[in-house]
Amino acid sequence: FMTNLQKITILLIFLSFTSCKKNEDEYIFEENRFENIESLKLEKAIEIESEIGSKERTYNNTFGIGTSYYPNKNNFILSYPKVYERKQDYFHIETDYFFTPNDSLIKVIFYEWKPKTDTLRSLKISEEKAFEKKLKNLKALISEKIGKPEVVEIAKRKDTSYNYTDRYKWRKNDLSADLNYDVSGEFKRIRLIVYKK
Repeated sequence: FMTNLQKITILLIFLSFTSCKKNEDEYIFEENRFENIESLKLEKAIEIESEIGSKERTYNNTFGIGTSYYPNKNNFILSYPKVYERKQDYFHIETDYFFTPNDSLIKVIFYEWKPKTDTLRSLKISEEKAFEKKLKNLKALISEKIGKPEVVEIAKRKDTSYNYTDRYKWRKNDLSADLNYDVSGEFKRIRLIVYKK
């Protein structure tokens, strides 16, 4: 049997763990998914997605990845991706794992964030502000791991009907992280592509 002091201590420990909100994108930059992506097996990626509450999408997942996203200099034969979807505070995130079928090694992880428009509206948060915050968070997390971006192309215009893509590219050793913010009129999304040569 536990004393009241022990119960209170356990409750305080529990509350301190639940009240410390973890950065919802931090898992992306764990060493085995980021710096060491070349040794990440599909089985482990599936396990991670399950742990964070993602759902596998089994429809509309027979697509490849273009060379504008992944140059594939080694001409790997890639399987159709395993696709996972999850909800974050203000965004829907889709994660696509492209892998070689013979050894199930992940070659590319492709992330895409789209807004949870109804949530943002109900909280009176502008999509633009939510995207700015998400972009800032992702840039900080990547830079913390592998330094400043090698390429920064800001195409943003004041005219809101304008179509543009802001691009940030990080390179360290063989690791590449390409972050794109796409705007096409009212449509907005962020894409992050992580791969090794």
